[in-house]
Amino acid sequence: MRLMKLFKNVFLAMCAAFLLALTACTGGASTQGGGTHTLRMAAGATGPFTSQFNPFLQASASSSGYSSLVIYEPLMLVDYVKDTTKPWLAQKATWNKDGTQLTIDLRQGVKWSDGSAFTADDVAFTFELMTKFKALNFNGLPIKSATTASPTQAVVTFTEPAFQTLWYTTEPVQKKQWSTVSDPVTYANPQPVGTGPFTLKSFTPQVITLQKNPSYWDSGKPAVDSVQYLSYDSESSMVAAMQGGQVDWIVSSNTDPKQVTQHSPSTLASWASTFGVSIYLLPNATTAPTNDTAVRKAISQAIDRPNLAKLAFGPGAQPVQSPTGLDGAGASEMISDQFKALSLGGGDSSAAKQTLQAAGYTLGSDGYFVSPEGKQLALTLTVPTTNPYGDWVRAGTLMTESLKGAGIKLTLKPESQQSWRSDVALGNFQLSMRAAGGAGSLYDNLSRLVSQPVTAVGKQAVVNWERFASPTAGQLLTTMASSDSSTPAFKQALDGLQSVFVDDVPVIPLGNPSAAGVWRTDSFSGWPSDHDPYGLPTANKPSVVDILGRLTPAHR
Repeated sequence: MRLMKLFKNVFLAMCAAFLLALTACTGGASTQGGGTHTLRMAAGATGPFTSQFNPFLQASASSSGYSSLVIYEPLMLVDYVKDTTKPWLAQKATWNKDGTQLTIDLRQGVKWSDGSAFTADDVAFTFELMTKFKALNFNGLPIKSATTASPTQAVVTFTEPAFQTLWYTTEPVQKKQWSTVSDPVTYANPQPVGTGPFTLKSFTPQVITLQKNPSYWDSGKPAVDSVQYLSYDSESSMVAAMQGGQVDWIVSSNTDPKQVTQHSPSTLASWASTFGVSIYLLPNATTAPTNDTAVRKAISQAIDRPNLAKLAFGPGAQPVQSPTGLDGAGASEMISDQFKALSLGGGDSSAAKQTLQAAGYTLGSDGYFVSPEGKQLALTLTVPTTNPYGDWVRAGTLMTESLKGAGIKLTLKPESQQSWRSDVALGNFQLSMRAAGGAGSLYDNLSRLVSQPVTAVGKQAVVNWERFASPTAGQLLTTMASSDSSTPAFKQALDGLQSVFVDDVPVIPLGNPSAAGVWRTDSFSGWPSDHDPYGLPTANKPSVVDILGRLTPAHR
């Protein structure tokens, strides 16, 4: 069976390379010298594309290969490497005293790709659209209204203090186009009009071709004339295409990029970076035995996080070491003094056993603990198996061994990505995994984990998937949301939340995965690196717009 699987993977990779070679023969390849400079890229193994360019909907981004990320732009660009934001369509923003009104000053001279002016009227319209159609308001912004103070100044009013919301990730749409759309929730937007550096030229399920936006606001950019997003069904086919010269940039999720670049070190390079995202183990707080704090704490004590980072989460991944989880969220400097000396270490099965024994669990003759009610301490971990979650499956396998040493039986339950998302959202799991963070907001990270009130089992949860109920956590999050990050009130609320995470263990932080990009240096230069970490080295985040603006043909 292994031999048959190997033959199948090799055959698929050869087919992908052949098809892409045909694309290259029809103008898909990068052209150096005096011709058109086309960047060929793959943001992930998403399979055949669909013509979906609705910037409000997450599913649209992946179904169109993330190409919409260079057609539409956010108000502020998240710097995932530094976990902060920088001005983009908005040059600055000012809050009123209580955080209920935000004045956004826009960059001047920005135009839509059809040549018309981008104004505050477009921004106000976008926020108003999110109030009318809740499904478009992915980040749950408490918007009351949005108006304009001038052509370059929009004013957004909120129903409650919104200091810590992700307003800045909003991607404005053109009022002229979208005001005629009857149902923006289902609108595919096949002819997008954006402010980004590229516009849609042509679409097929295999290749999406974008061309330079002649109206782009950043003078002289991009130097790349066109971009082709190429469809792949697997990471192995992406790697084969990179090594065969049929693509210029790929995202590596499960493959060590060094294994790719060693094929041709003079023409291929890579860079990997963590990006403020943490992977968490979620114990379902509504059912035994994971509703027992002692069980959650013992699981956390037993896990060998450095081993997970090294063997599961990819090159450059880092283990979370503070039980507060703040080091994984890029906020080590904000760890409370009372917890600074605490470290999760490399897994301590003895400590885990002591925790369980103190809670009344007894070790059975088979090496596994038995609860005070006489039930074996056996857990099921639900994990997605489809790309790009292979590292989570590896992590689950490693945790099975760590927990066995602590007398906890763990069994993996692999599911399709769609089934996993549904089961986690509905509360149909014992243990599962989710990612949080990487949006430039510590509040957003924590609120996604323990936001209150809890969603009932059987109802769709979009935050607090483990359904950990804590009025204290809710009050502390409310204080954080209504406070500027620099105030004592914010810091005191954060200290209180750290106590919740350490004492109650609502979630179990594991590590920070790395994002890796592999590219052809003989085609384009200006890629991010250790020396110039200006952007995440992947094409499936909004920071891709900054990267494509900085790249130049290698032999120009």
